[in-house]
Order: sequence, then C-alpha cells, then structure tokens
Amino acid sequence: MGKRSGSGPDPSTDARISGHLAARWAKRTVDRLRRERTGINAINVFPVPDGDTGTNLYLTVRSAYRAVESLDGAVTLPQVVEAMATGAQRGARGNSGLILSVALRGVADALVGVEVPDARAFAAALALAAARARDALADPVDGTMVTVLDAMAEEARERAEAGDDLVLLVRAVRERSRSALRETTGQLPVLRENSVVDAGSSGIVELFDLLYLTVAGEDPAAADDAEDAEGTDDGESLLGAVRGADTHDLGGHGGTIGLELVAHLGTTRDRGRLLKRALARAGGTSIVVDWPQVHVHTAEGGGVDDARRLLEVMDAHRVVDLRVEDLASSRPVDDPVTLIALADGPGLLLSLALSDGFAVRSDREDLVEAVSFAADLAEAAVFVLPDSATAAEALTGRVQAKVLRTRDAASVAAAAAVFDPAGQADDLLEDMIAAAAGTRVGAVLCAAEDHGQGPLLYSAGDALTVVDGRIRAVSADPEAAAQDLVSRLLGAGGDLVTLLVGRDMSDDAVARLRIRIESEHADAETVVIRGDQSSSWLVVGVE
Repeated sequence: MGKRSGSGPDPSTDARISGHLAARWAKRTVDRLRRERTGINAINVFPVPDGDTGTNLYLTVRSAYRAVESLDGAVTLPQVVEAMATGAQRGARGNSGLILSVALRGVADALVGVEVPDARAFAAALALAAARARDALADPVDGTMVTVLDAMAEEARERAEAGDDLVLLVRAVRERSRSALRETTGQLPVLRENSVVDAGSSGIVELFDLLYLTVAGEDPAAADDAEDAEGTDDGESLLGAVRGADTHDLGGHGGTIGLELVAHLGTTRDRGRLLKRALARAGGTSIVVDWPQVHVHTAEGGGVDDARRLLEVMDAHRVVDLRVEDLASSRPVDDPVTLIALADGPGLLLSLALSDGFAVRSDREDLVEAVSFAADLAEAAVFVLPDSATAAEALTGRVQAKVLRTRDAASVAAAAAVFDPAGQADDLLEDMIAAAAGTRVGAVLCAAEDHGQGPLLYSAGDALTVVDGRIRAVSADPEAAAQDLVSRLLGAGGDLVTLLVGRDMSDDAVARLRIRIESEHADAETVVIRGDQSSSWLVVGVE
C-alpha cells in the first residue's frame, strides 16, 4: 500500500489537484477499501469491538463515489468534492463512516470556488475538515480519527507556512498521517491493551496514501506491489502499520454491547449541539451529529427500550430514515441483500430497522430519490416494501429494485420479519411474498372530516373500521372499533396477531385489547409494536 516513504518521482510545482484527479482518487479509494476492509475490521476495538469499521468506511466511500459518478460532463474540483461530501453523508455507515463524511464536508466547504488549490488552500481545507470532525463528536477521544486528522492539519499548516508546494505538502502530510496512526496505540488504553492502532484512523491513512499517489502520478496498484515486496523506509510495510500485532482474537465481546442507530433528520435547522446533549442525557454513547445525520449507540447492554428512548429524542427533529445494527452480532456480511421498508411512524421505523432493513418514512417529500439512492448503492438484490398503494405506484419502475405488493403497515411488518440479509435472494423473495400474502389486515382510522353521502355516514373524529381498503363499520369509540376489528379478522382463525399501535392509542387500551384476544382466542399469539404512526389509531395483522 503506498510507495516507500521518500521514493517515487520528484515532486513538481506544476502538480495540480483537478476535478479529474479528484474523481480518479475517489474511485481508487473504493477499490482500496474494498480490498482492505477485512483487515481493518480485524483491529476494530473502539468505540466498541464490533468488527465493522473497515466495512463501514468502504460503504461510505462507495456512496461518495456513486455521487461523483452522477456528475455529467467535465467537472471541477469543487463539484467533485461537493458530490463526495453529499454522497458520503447520505450513505455514511457507522461511527467511522460518519466522521469521514463530516471531514469530507469540511473539505468541500473550504474549497468552494477554488478550482485548483495551492498549498495554503489545501491546508485550510484540512484544518476545516479536522475542526468539523471534532465538533461533530459529543465526546472526542484522543487516539482516534479526530486525533489523526488534527495531526495532519497541523502538518499541512506548518508546511504551507514554510512555503512548500502542494506535492511536498501532501507527501509530508501523508508521512505525518502514518506516524500519527502509530501514535494512537499509546494514546488510547484499549488500543494499547490489544497492541493495535485505531481502525478508523487506518482508513484515513489509506485514503491519504492514495491521494498522494494520485497527485504524484503514481499507479496505486504498482505502488502496493512494490511496498509488499520491499516494505517502507523504516522496514515496516504500511499493511503492518495498519494491522498492528497479532489480531486473530481481537474484536471479541460478550454479546452485550448494545445497538447502533444511524438516522437522517427531516428538519433543516441545525440543532446539533442541543441534540448531542439530549442524546447523552438519554443514555446514548458514541454520539456523532452532522446535521441532518445522527449516529448513536445505546449504553452497553442496551436493548430495544433504550433504542426507543434515543429515537424519541431524535424524532423531535423528525427522523426520516433509520438503520439499526446489533453491535453484538457476528461480523458483517459482504454484499448482503438489501431491504428498504417504508413506514409512517418512528416506532415502525425502529421495528423495521431491527429486522435488518433500511427503514424510510413513506411521507417524506424526496421518497423516490432517497429509495433510489439507497438501492443504487447495493451490490446484491434489493427489495422494497411499500406501505401503501400510493408509495408503491410512486416507486414501481423508478428504482432499481424489486417492489413487492405490500400495501399496508402490517404486511410490511410480516414480510420484514422473515428477511435475512445473508439469505439467498430468490428464497427471501418467496418467503416475504408468502408472509405478506398470508396476513389479513385491518385498521382503525379516525375520520378527518364529515362524510354525509353513501351508505355509511360519519363525522370528523369517528372511528372507522377498515378491512381490505373498505370501511366496514363506524363507531364513536376507537377502542370499541379495535375490538370489533380483531373479532372480524380472527373470525377465520389465526396463529399470530400483530398490533401496530398508533400515536394516539394508550397503553391501557392496548392492554385491554390483549386481554380480549387472549380470552377469546387463546391459541393466538399477540405481538405489540408501538408504531407511533399518525395515519391510523391501530393496524392489525393476523397470520
């Protein structure tokens, strides 16, 4: 990885980082991290030993490059870097991926209007990247990505002030990134205990190594071969520097390290500082906020209740999509099948995300764009579960994915429950279709306005019992309507009753409904999902 320190062509004062070079660098970062992600995963012990830092960095730079690919015609440097920052933020994964996206945003903002940067402009971009990354963290820690970024920014500043040209500066920063990476071992106790460097920081070093090779006009593949054969100038290959000591047993844990939530927010006003404090008060850890994206872990051992509490804090700013990862699960699956599931309430988003789906609010204005972007990032099959006929119509034929014939929240939940990202696509499709088709669905809705025509007359606020998309009954009491709905759906039998509880249905009403089901249908299992949807008082699915 990388040419030997101090070797290669003499730096040229005519070297430039153009839009074309930046796009080439972006492509090379994807290729490099695709190859190195497993090794970076192996040394991932901070902030939690979940073994996915390399994968998260790879997925983030892949998202960044996909945005670059969408640019048309001749491109300028600001256009390329802006696309990278936007793409990285939209597709950032994990703590390390979000920090990287924040740093890219800092570079993009610093280079606005700078067609060809000189040494001072480049140093200023690194300074802003480092400052933004540190500011995004609720609790910055030495020995991590922000420490390495700070060291690189300081080296760039000193070199620019000394009058170095751009290539000399980039080469010096490249060397400083390597030494700063090695220093992380002694800066953070958990790294010292495991004799490794910081995994996220190793990704930064990889990217900057490629930037130098690109600017200096060297071929990364040839440089990698040369380094593998010869090592660096101090006798240690960059591969060895990144990996540290024996890592075969690193990343182990007792299976209680909690859940990771990554969400985008729908409000435009940046309230990042307030949100970081609120998440910390709610028990969140590893908090990174780069508006409108948020990354947070539950406390060690935290489960669904802890995740719900954190989600409630975030949803004050309207969560529009959500990913959840169980940090105690096995190593990440390479090129998994992707599930994009739609919902209209934060609780439903959480439930679907816990089923390994990318949960998206179906009422967001940019729904087609958001789903399409997520689908385009996948390298294997993609399935979409729409929660209404309207959403299905909007997405069918407009996204590179298989849009299933789910048309309600209960069918979406049933299909998502049998999803497995490591499964075979054909088998998963068959299982999800069967689960959705085998679910009888009804809902209790509160009428928004008076209706004075037709066989059913009702007033605003009345409870409407809806089955198969048709109003079957009208009641003044939504709880009575819910009990009637359950009786209708269970009349033909059923083994599993799923209650998707809306925002306005109380816990007491849920408890009474469960008692009714258990007394009249003792053989049916009842599952309650606090969906918090506003479109319905209750959705019921019977399988």
